[in-house]
Amino acid sequence: MIASLAMAKDIEGLASNTLGRKKLDPGQIAGELTALGPRWTLAGSELQLVLKLQPMTKAAEVVAAAAKLADEMDHHPRIVLEYQGITLSINTHDANGITMMDLVYAARFERWLRDKGL
Repeated sequence: MIASLAMAKDIEGLASNTLGRKKLDPGQIAGELTALGPRWTLAGSELQLVLKLQPMTKAAEVVAAAAKLADEMDHHPRIVLEYQGITLSINTHDANGITMMDLVYAARFERWLRDKGL
């Protein structure tokens, strides 16, 4: 069964949600940010994750995982790799905002990060 926004109370529920591309209102987004955890924030019309990672090769591994997930979902974030770590920003351009697709990408990536102990 597909989880609704109201049912997505944790990272697993959010990660298995539908991949809708309808722009969400701020109240819906705020509720889901809690499931993602404190390192995910809103930056304008994007979800954003900033990770401090060293050495740079470790940050590059994380970028590779983010890119692999993006290809699997056909939904691609903006990723900046710097010496101190990475900044990942995602939104749905054609919706001009954050959609369920963005939240699902973030939840799946967050789950990968947690599985790797990051």
